[in-house]
Parts: sequence; structure tokens; C-alpha cells
Amino acid sequence: MREAVASALAELAGRDERAAGSARQALDTLSPEHDVERLTQYAVQRFCWFELPARFPRSVDDRVFTARSLGTLFSLLELHRYAQVCSAPETVALLSIGDDDHGTRLALYERLMWESGVEPPDLPELTWGGAVGDAEIRARHETAAALELAITVGDVRPGKHGWRTAQERFARSFLTQPDRRGLSHLDRIREERVRAWIGSSVHPHRQRLWPLVGQIIAGADVPRGADTALAPLRALLDLAADGIVLTQIGYIAPGVVRQMCADFGWHTSPDPPRSETDATQLIALHQVLRGMRAVRRSGRRLVLTRRGRQLREDPEALWWAVTETLCRTGGIEQAAAETLLGLLLARSPQGAGSHARRGESDVVTAERVLTESGWVPAEVPVSAGRHAAARRRTAETASDQVRALVMAVGWLLETLGLLTEDDGEGHRELTAPGRAFAIACLHKSAVAPRAVV
Repeated sequence: MREAVASALAELAGRDERAAGSARQALDTLSPEHDVERLTQYAVQRFCWFELPARFPRSVDDRVFTARSLGTLFSLLELHRYAQVCSAPETVALLSIGDDDHGTRLALYERLMWESGVEPPDLPELTWGGAVGDAEIRARHETAAALELAITVGDVRPGKHGWRTAQERFARSFLTQPDRRGLSHLDRIREERVRAWIGSSVHPHRQRLWPLVGQIIAGADVPRGADTALAPLRALLDLAADGIVLTQIGYIAPGVVRQMCADFGWHTSPDPPRSETDATQLIALHQVLRGMRAVRRSGRRLVLTRRGRQLREDPEALWWAVTETLCRTGGIEQAAAETLLGLLLARSPQGAGSHARRGESDVVTAERVLTESGWVPAEVPVSAGRHAAARRRTAETASDQVRALVMAVGWLLETLGLLTEDDGEGHRELTAPGRAFAIACLHKSAVAPRAVV
């Protein structure tokens, strides 16, 4: 095929030497080896709509000329679908957008890629990332090539009724198809993301999760005990369906707090509780519901959002929403959750855990791991003086804040019944549903797409 490319370039040069030079330069970028048999519509579109205006910052006329010259070369090679992309009115319109209007050009690029049908769609089990590894790059390009074939034979028809559903179904089937080793593209992407997540140099606290790497990659299904664990959350969602009265400063009304504590046998201090601040169980539930945008404040009432109404009707979706929310808060709050969950998962059923020191509680151990890894609260109090005592008080205050974040994670696990009783020294174990929950939380965090930094 390289001989055919050389022949086509020679024929184009005989017609227009400048066009042949532009086409060759463009093809060198698209396929340095001139192996056009390996080209895809996805690659041609990305070149014309993204790389050409970005990498060839010349005049609009030069960009359009380059695209049309490449299209002529493709026509000579009888690659008519690719030639059409190069000469399409949409391509000319995009290339005509000035360099000072990058946002408009990017928006048009994304719309055209999506409308073409060869852009691999996001799926519930996979959101494509911006910062990606080799496995994900390969998967995306091969999925795009497979979609191009599906469009060619008519299995996916962009623009027709129901085409997006057909595209997602085809992409999911392709991505989950195992290879000779029994691994699918989706498997390889997840493994790549998990290993990069644990090995991140900016998150040293995750280094202690390496012994759990296999479990985190595999994830966990919704356990049998999920309904029991989610009962407090569902009860609060039921109350929010009718609107929960809030105090003037936004806390759940004392009557609702006492009702929930009585229904679930929660112990508080004082007992009975006077407000939400006396019930760590309600604090934890309220926080997680807000974190997954299931509730919102409307005047002096806490009401369900549209997402909250959906989750209230779907227990399995509620389970996944909670696991995703706990380790996707960002910053030190997320680090606290990851550290405590990892510590509990690493503990053998009979042991005290590989991270614990004698006489050190789970909370203290997790707090120590975080501080040793360099985590401090976002706003550490400023020392009031130069004396050692003042600096020591500042450090102790920061440590208390880190410990409070770890404790908040423990409150949620305890409220959902995912922990066994304290052994008297501050050590607890995950129940069977608790282990599934912890693995799912870490899995959701690890396989989430990484942003470009």
C-alpha cells in the first residue's frame, strides 16, 4: 500500500505540486509510515478537526487547503469516506474559526465527533478519561475502528432513531469481549487505572493499598446484606420525600432525629438527643445524602432531588451511589476514607491489622498514616507566636482535624452496620457486607477517569 501512496502523491504532484506537499505533510502526521491500511475514520476526523488547527496554526486558507489536499490524496487512493471528511462543509466551517475562539472550535469538534458515531461513548461502567495510559488509548482507538465497521454494515446508524442505544450496546459488547488470555479491554483499562491510582506519587497514603490491588481491580458485587445496611438511608429518603423540617441553621429537626434514633436503636450523648449534632449517625447519613446530591434544601425543608427520587426506588443504584460518593469527595476527606477502608480491609479476621501499633486504635492509626504521608487540613491554624508551645498547639489542632475526618468515615460505617463491635482497644472488623462496601468504594475511586492536570 505504501507504493500506492507514493504513486498517488506523484500523480497529485503532477496536477499541483503545492497540494502534494501539503497532503504529504498531513499524511506524515496521520501515519508516519504511510500505512494507510491502518487508518481509521476516527483518526482522520481527529486530525482534521483537532490536530490540523492546533498543530498547523497558519491562515484559515492554508488549513482548508491542507485538508482538501489530503482529501484529494484519499480520493486517489479510493478512500472516499475519509476524503469526504476532509472536504465536508463542517470541516471547512471548523477550520475557519479563528485561533482566538478556541472554545467555540472545541465545542464544534466535540459535537462533530459525537454526531459521526465513531467516537466511543461513555458507558455506566466506563467513562473515558483525559489523562490515559497505553491500554486505554489502545481500547479507545480499537473501539472507534469497530464502530466505524458497525456503521459501514448498518448495525449503527448515526442520526437515526435509537442509534445512540445501538452504539452503546455495540461498544459495550466490544469492550467486554475477552481476548485469548481471558481479559477484555475493560479489564485492562481498570487494571491500568487502579495501578496508576495506587502508585500515584502525590497520594503516598495509597502505597499501603498494594496488597489489596487484586481486590480493588476486581471490585465487588452488591452483597446480600445490602438492604439491611441501607435501611437507615432509605428511611431518611422516605422522610425527605414528604420534606424534612430543618432548623433555622439547617440541621434536621430534633423530632426527626429522635424518631430515627428510636427506630434504629442508636445510642447518643445525651440520650435522647437534643439536635442532629448529638447524633453522629444522622450527621453521617445527612452528609452522604448531600454528597451524592440526593437531597437539597428548599426553604426550611430538606427535600428529594430528582436523583434522590430515582435512588429511593432502586436499592441497588443506592448502594452504588453511596460507595461512589464516599471515596470521591476529593482532598483529605477522600484520603481519610481510603486510608481507613484500606486499614480495615488489610486486617485479618483474627488479627489487629498490619498497620496498627500496640494500644493504637483504628482511628489513631489512620490519622498517623495520613499525617506521615503529608496530609494536613486545608486551613491549618496559624501559630500565635514563635514559642514551641504555640507551634505544638497548632500541630495538635491540625492532627485533631485529621482525626475528625477519619472518625466521620467510621460513623457512616457504624451507622450502616458494616462494622463489628469494638474489641475494647478501638479495633473493629468489617462485616461481610462491610468488606464488599469497602472494596466497592476503593474500586469506584480507583477506576474513575483521571483528569488532565
